[in-house]
Amino acid sequence: MTNEEKTNHLLQRLKEGDKKAFDEIVSLYEKTVYRICHRFFYNDEDAMDATQDVFIKLYRNIDRFEGRSSFNTWLYRIAANTCFTISEKKKKEKEGLLQMVIGWWNSLSEHTPEEFVLDEEEKAFNKKIVGENVAKLPELYRIPLILKDMEGMPIEKISEVLEIPLGTVKSRLNRGRAMLHEKLESIMKVNKE
Repeated sequence: MTNEEKTNHLLQRLKEGDKKAFDEIVSLYEKTVYRICHRFFYNDEDAMDATQDVFIKLYRNIDRFEGRSSFNTWLYRIAANTCFTISEKKKKEKEGLLQMVIGWWNSLSEHTPEEFVLDEEEKAFNKKIVGENVAKLPELYRIPLILKDMEGMPIEKISEVLEIPLGTVKSRLNRGRAMLHEKLESIMKVNKE
C-alpha cells in the first residue's frame, strides 16, 4: 500500500469517527508539520504549539477535506495558515532558518575561498544571524521562502497551498530574498567596520 493509499484509508476511517486513525495520521505527518512550523518560527516551543494547533484544526475540519487537492497540499495550507495566525497573535519577532542564504552570507565576504571554511562556532553564529533575519521578514515573504527554499516545494504547489497566483508566489520569493540579502549585506558591512 502506498503512502497516499494509506493516508486516504486513514482519512476515510477518521471521517467515520475512528479516533485511532487520527493517531496514525499524526504519526505519519507530525515530523513534516513540525519541520515547517519550526522553520517558520525557529523556536521549539512555538513550533510545537503550532504543530499541535495544525492537528487540532485537521481533526475539527476533516469533514471539509473533499479531496480536490492532495492531502499534503491541504495539510501544508493548514500549517501555513496556523503559523500566520500564531504569529499575528503574538505580534513579536521570531526566528527562522533559511540554509540557502548561508551562501549569500559567505559570498558577501572578501576572503579567499580557503577562508570560507569556517569553524563550527562561526557556522553556528552565521546560522543564528540568518535565522534571526529570516524571522524578521514579513510573514508574506517568510512562508513562501520556507516552502520553496527549505522544503523544496515547486512554486506551482506553493501557489496551490497558499491559494495565491503563481506570479504572486514568484514576486514574493524574489522580494523576500532581496530583503534578506539586504539585511545580511548591511550586517556584513557593520561587522567589517
